[in-house]
Amino acid sequence: MERLTSVRIEKPRRVKGVVGILDINYVKRRPPWIVAWWSAALPGLGHIHSGHYLKGLILMSGEILLNNFSNLNLSIFYTMILNFEKARDVINYNWLILYCGIFVFAIWDSYRICIETNKYSLIEESLHSRELDFSTMNTLGVNFLDKRNPHMALMWSFVFSGLYHICNNKLLSGLTLLSWNMVVAYYTKIPEMLRFTLTGQFERISAVIDIQWLLFFPSIFMFSIYDAYTHAIYYNQLYEEEQILHFNKRFGNNKLDIKN
Repeated sequence: MERLTSVRIEKPRRVKGVVGILDINYVKRRPPWIVAWWSAALPGLGHIHSGHYLKGLILMSGEILLNNFSNLNLSIFYTMILNFEKARDVINYNWLILYCGIFVFAIWDSYRICIETNKYSLIEESLHSRELDFSTMNTLGVNFLDKRNPHMALMWSFVFSGLYHICNNKLLSGLTLLSWNMVVAYYTKIPEMLRFTLTGQFERISAVIDIQWLLFFPSIFMFSIYDAYTHAIYYNQLYEEEQILHFNKRFGNNKLDIKN
């Protein structure tokens, strides 16, 4: 029997990131409490921020549907204005109990995923052989690592949630945020509210606004801004790291003297 004298590994067991047509997904150490906080603000957002887009879409969609069936946001609104009797009357406890399961699970699972991802990232950073993709291309499109402008992420996300995610080629999370933001804006009557505000017809706003849908808007809006801004910064760090690895692999320890 021949003895095994060598093992050839084509790729590192753990990779930093993958450049795909729909997204640039990667592992990075993040504070678990931030991910859990976004899941508490709206289940699914913490998973989207961590790169688990399908989980995020399922949990976010389930939360919005069960929240509407239970009238939870409407009950929260009446509680905020201290109308506790009305808050008790509008709530549907059958749907609320089902909602609680998704809510608690989303917080726990996003926190757990973040801790496990941090361990994975820490091990990956210590490997002697590392790999980072730079670009990909097929008939659907082109995607590659590049420098991003975090300030543009703030601006376009402020204009409409999900727009800068699409600019960043984060198509899965961008489509999720963009779609649900359109649904929430439509049922809340936000376009009509803006029209009445710009024309000075403030007294007509309360007649058209839907409080149940309105309370979804702050979480989606603020998360879109935060997520787009942080990922723009992460992409820049990933780009610089890939360049360093590339030049070290290409030129080794040779000094590269660049003169004007």
